[in-house]
Amino acid sequence: MHSLPTKARSHGRTASSDERRRVAVPKPSTRGPLEENIVDDPLQVEQSNTTSTPQRVLSPTLSPTASIADATSDLPAKDFSFLLDPSSYHVLPTNNIPPSFLDAPNIPSVTTPIPELLQTGHYRLAAIAAAKTLVTSTSPNDGPTIFSLLYIRLSCLCLINEHALAAQESKLLGDLTSTFYRHPISHTHLVPWPLRTLSVRLAALGYSEWRKGIMGYYELAHSAREAFARASSLSEKNLWRSRLRECGIRVANVLVEMGELEGAGRHLATLSTSAQSITDAEDESCQETRDIQTMETLVWLRVGDIQAAQRCLSSLTSSSSPTPLINSTLRALIAMSDSDFPTAVSIWQDLRSEYPGDAMVTQNLAVALLYMGRISEARALLSELMDTSPPFHSLVFNLCTIFELCTERHRERKMALAEKLAAGEQAAEREVGWEMGNADFKL
Repeated sequence: MHSLPTKARSHGRTASSDERRRVAVPKPSTRGPLEENIVDDPLQVEQSNTTSTPQRVLSPTLSPTASIADATSDLPAKDFSFLLDPSSYHVLPTNNIPPSFLDAPNIPSVTTPIPELLQTGHYRLAAIAAAKTLVTSTSPNDGPTIFSLLYIRLSCLCLINEHALAAQESKLLGDLTSTFYRHPISHTHLVPWPLRTLSVRLAALGYSEWRKGIMGYYELAHSAREAFARASSLSEKNLWRSRLRECGIRVANVLVEMGELEGAGRHLATLSTSAQSITDAEDESCQETRDIQTMETLVWLRVGDIQAAQRCLSSLTSSSSPTPLINSTLRALIAMSDSDFPTAVSIWQDLRSEYPGDAMVTQNLAVALLYMGRISEARALLSELMDTSPPFHSLVFNLCTIFELCTERHRERKMALAEKLAAGEQAAEREVGWEMGNADFKL
């Protein structure tokens, strides 16, 4: 496993013709466990400057980015070769995942098309494949493909909990507010929106400065307002309005990660008020307001302010018509936060009768039963859920917690569960990653 460098080497500004600020990531001096497999290791590949353009890959985001490519089709050739240096991409450590996932018999090859790896939840292999494609077969002038592959690489690293590596590799982009990343005529930003938002969060992680992340999101919000003002069509205005709202929600997320939970709740309250005014003015759906008020309720529950959470829920039910699932789920969570587990169990059981296939409902019912001391019932529910629905991280964690409460041989049970999940049938499409880490199994 590589030891991460404690501080990235920072260069000064380059010539005036190149206004980006490059931050290089040094190549680790030790060999990692994956370096024995040359196919999976981009560090073993000599950099290629071929001018052939590979087939475009799809980013794992739902945000529309095609308009950016269209708007910059007349872009003069820019040199992005500084993003194609093999020494900038790290070998991924393997000591944080159970061996059964590394030796699974049905694991796909790293040569599998990246969209297929993403669809089946093999994010580690997708990250390796994205780096390999970047350094071997991507033209240094093909900005859209480079940014798409880089976004796949960084987002997949985050999805396998390699945030430190993602933060270091994101420094390659340097200052995204630089004019180097703008079209010289239309001033359209060349970097897709999903990569810009991801890089802000990774910058905050990389420098351990959450306020830097908040400032970055406010800069993106300012850019979104300007783009909204320039937009000529209704679809463009709706796109930039949603991105502006996204920035506001991401600021709340940073506040939560900082531990500023009360500030996050107050911030979300201002967002819901703003969304409500826009909705009333344009006679649109109240879905945006409901989403924000739901998030605000959950934040106040995390703070421990039960009364504030109840006020948010009352406002949610009076100002709009939430689905019965959301309304009852929030009521059950408020009851659990207030240690009223019998009421919570009753609500979860009613929801399970109405939504028998909802894994979230079944898991929360099991957790409520666990807090009431009904461990055998909770274990039966989670074990059944493991067999009938695709596994997810909190389900694995909660079941392993019950193993610890039920037997002294819990490590054997956890390893057996890891082997079962690794050897399971590969789904054609997954909502969560296939790979589970040691932390999920409490190993």
